[in-house]
Amino acid sequence: MYDGPVILLNWMEDNIHPQKLTSSPLMGTTVLFLKEDLANQIKMFRKNVFKQLIFSKREAAASMKQLVKVSNTVHNYLYRLAPAWNQSLPAAQIRGLYIYILNLMQELLEDLGRLAPKLYRQAPVTQHSLPEVMTKLRGRYRIFIYQLDQLAVDKNLIVLVKQGIYQMIFKKEISLLSAEYCCQLMTFVSGAVIPDTQMFKDMLCINGFNLPEFYLYCVNDYKNSLNNIPSLHEQLEMVMTEQDKVTSLPVDIKAKMLPGVAPIGEQLRGFLLEKKQHIKQILKLRRIIIQDDQLAKSMTRLRINLPVAQFALFIRLQIEKGLLLKENIGELFNFFAAHFYTPQTLFISAESLRKKSTEVEFSTAQKLKAHLIGMLNWLNENYNLSNYKGS
Repeated sequence: MYDGPVILLNWMEDNIHPQKLTSSPLMGTTVLFLKEDLANQIKMFRKNVFKQLIFSKREAAASMKQLVKVSNTVHNYLYRLAPAWNQSLPAAQIRGLYIYILNLMQELLEDLGRLAPKLYRQAPVTQHSLPEVMTKLRGRYRIFIYQLDQLAVDKNLIVLVKQGIYQMIFKKEISLLSAEYCCQLMTFVSGAVIPDTQMFKDMLCINGFNLPEFYLYCVNDYKNSLNNIPSLHEQLEMVMTEQDKVTSLPVDIKAKMLPGVAPIGEQLRGFLLEKKQHIKQILKLRRIIIQDDQLAKSMTRLRINLPVAQFALFIRLQIEKGLLLKENIGELFNFFAAHFYTPQTLFISAESLRKKSTEVEFSTAQKLKAHLIGMLNWLNENYNLSNYKGS
């Protein structure tokens, strides 16, 4: 089996390594011979890759990446190993030879890219071509982060996007596909009107911003919204609404920040589907306990004439004052959610109940205080405690 990239690498090592070129006089005929020999090696390599493009795209992709490695090896000879040859007599000829080979490798890659543009764009950019690509990306990124800072959106999301683009641009290897994606995203965001965080999130989804960190940001946003909704029915409605929103986004199929990762829309739909099924299961279990509204009003579940927020604070008050044990808090809120309901909320979410017990609005505390004062007044009136010393 012909292994073109390995043969090319071996040829470089055996023929144009700085130690090889400086160990003997480098004549014009020697340079000409090296160029002709290399041309023959490249001819064989090109022929082999053409066959791979017909029979095995996977092998062709591997060969293209290896060709990048060959180019980077010569680039390493030219710059990192320069001290080994730049003081020698044939230094100018060596430099010229290396630059000639680098240009030749780049032309070969671009020729293959015209035959297989997708594979070419997925391969890493050569060190020889990288400065041109990075100059464009760095300049665009400086403008982009300035424009991001002007947006009236969640600063955590802005930091996430900045870091994501930065890591993509300045990672060890970058492909043309990644470079094009970064430029496309930065251009799209810069030219759009973004009034709020939700619009920015939608825009990132449309443009395939599928970083794991962005997925977690969106998931946490969903969870926070659900925790603020006490009713399981309303939670289900919210999840279904968000499912419809994500499905309706006009996603660019070709654009993905991480090609090997599922599209962000697909990931979010998967999360929302699981959450919808989870809520439905809870509702189903609750319906087994209470088959109809009449049973809901029986001793199986009790109605409390407080909104969920006030009920949550009332539970927390009993916990903090020692009337309820400060153990297994989660199970405690699960119990109250399962055995009580309010006039507005037939099925209470335990997670929402627990969250509302700690994230209390002033008006909620004020209204509960009025209820507690009313209870004290009732005790005073019915048990003659008004004039009692300890009252």
